Amino acid sequence: MSSLGHAAYLLLEVAWAAPVIAVQWLAGPRTLWSSRRLLLAAIGSATAYLSLADAFAIANGIWRINPALSLPRLFGPLPLEEVMFFLVTNAMVAQSIVLIRSDEPRLRLKRLFAHGS
Repeated sequence: MSSLGHAAYLLLEVAWAAPVIAVQWLAGPRTLWSSRRLLLAAIGSATAYLSLADAFAIANGIWRINPALSLPRLFGPLPLEEVMFFLVTNAMVAQSIVLIRSDEPRLRLKRLFAHGS
C-alpha cells in the first residue's frame, strides 16, 4: 500500500467502485438518466450526512486517517478520498435501488442473451 503513496486510498476506491458503477450504467442508462435528479438528491444528502459524521468522529479522536496513505485534508479534517468513498458507495446503492425497480436492465439482458443463442 505504501508504494502507492498518498493516493493509495483513492486509487483503491476507484478500482473498487468503477466496475460496479460502469455495469450499472451499461445495464440501465435510460433509467439512471431519467432518475438523475432523484439520484443526485439521494446521493448528495447521504454523502453530506456521512461526511459530517466522519468529520465529527475524526475531530473527536474516535478514529483517525493515516496521513501517509491519504491526500491532504480538503474538507475540514476529511481528506478527499473519505468524501469520495461516501459518494461512490452511496451512488452504487442508490443506483442499484433505481435499477431494481426498473424493467430496463432485465429487458437489456434478455435482448443480449437472445442474440447470443
